[in-house]
Amino acid sequence: CLDPENFREFKLVKRQQLSHNVAKFTFELPTPTSVLGLPIGQHISCRGKDSQGEEVIKPYTPTTLDSDVGHFELVIKMYPQGRMSQHFRELRVGDYLAVKGPKGRFRYQPGQVRAFGMIAGGSGITPMFQVARAILENPKDMTNVHLIYANVTYEDILL
Repeated sequence: CLDPENFREFKLVKRQQLSHNVAKFTFELPTPTSVLGLPIGQHISCRGKDSQGEEVIKPYTPTTLDSDVGHFELVIKMYPQGRMSQHFRELRVGDYLAVKGPKGRFRYQPGQVRAFGMIAGGSGITPMFQVARAILENPKDMTNVHLIYANVTYEDILL
């Protein structure tokens, strides 16, 4: 479903507030059996408008894998002064998000390493979650996963 060169529009079908400043957005793919086509370790570029109406493009990592057919999810922390945060704050079910990708230099292959160590803070958990989930859900991948995850408060713990 992704195009690395051109933005494609995906419809928001669900929005779930996870904390005071974080929400999970679920976007519909073209068919119930469609996959996003995002390699593990890669991210997407999302395009929106800031509070001044200017175009903003920012990278995000979906928390879903290609085993999650028909949709993809983004967990987004919305900062008070964040330019893209404004766009996500105003996004409602039925609205569309412009996305292109895959992007990034890292690509995880099952069994690539014996152990995979990760350190994350706050909403920076999403790329780590994507990789850890892919490893843990693959019964043939014997990679050991180690994750250190920090937050300011207990309420800030995501996923």
